[in-house]
Amino acid sequence: MSPSLSLGRQFAIEAHSRAIDSCADLEELRQVAKSLLHAWQLQASFSEDYAAQLMGLQRSGF
Repeated sequence: MSPSLSLGRQFAIEAHSRAIDSCADLEELRQVAKSLLHAWQLQASFSEDYAAQLMGLQRSGF
């Protein structure tokens, strides 16, 4: 069972979905995909840092 998403997150998904749908060529789609991949990894890094802080751990930086 996956947690339900907040309205803000649902909006972000819709906005990104529309950006993907509006891509007219392959290069534009690649740039959108790379941008989303970067944002996803940045968010994952922030989440890891925050969890480590809450647990009193230090991240290795890998």
